[in-house]
Amino acid sequence: MAERHHPDDRDVDAAFEAIVARWDDESTEGSAPEHDQLPRPLDAPPRRPTQSTGDVRLPPARSEGPRTPDVPWRVDPTNSVADALLRGDDDPGEGDADEGYSPPPPQPLPPPTDRLFWGGLLGLALGVLGLLWLAIARPDVGRWATVLVVGLLVGGFVCVVVRQPRDRDDDPSNGAVV
Repeated sequence: MAERHHPDDRDVDAAFEAIVARWDDESTEGSAPEHDQLPRPLDAPPRRPTQSTGDVRLPPARSEGPRTPDVPWRVDPTNSVADALLRGDDDPGEGDADEGYSPPPPQPLPPPTDRLFWGGLLGLALGVLGLLWLAIARPDVGRWATVLVVGLLVGGFVCVVVRQPRDRDDDPSNGAVV
């Protein structure tokens, strides 16, 4: 099995110094230089392979001038996606009358005489607050407080379940149709 040929440390250091020296320069070609086009130090002769390549044929050296790169992902800098998004065909204030969905107005709160609604609301709210109070502030309170708080939670849940309608609407649609 053939061994890999690693470049000399001097060549790597020289190539790195050349990259650092050109770091802030703007590229006139718009693309990264090819490996063959890296500048060599003035005192170093061109490298030649030190090992036999055997049956491997090396590609001929490039003698063509610099080519213009084909970069399909670049776009015109004067035209951006943000311009296309911000430029709207329609005025935001106007819209088609038939477009969009306007939900029905919300149902009003039940009257103050609906005991199941207010019992469920107060039972669930005070039950949760009571559990927090028992867990954080008063863990050593007697058993009666724990029973009262759990009773509020269970009673509130039962009020909410009992208040639900017994049957659903006879509306055959399953919601908004697009």
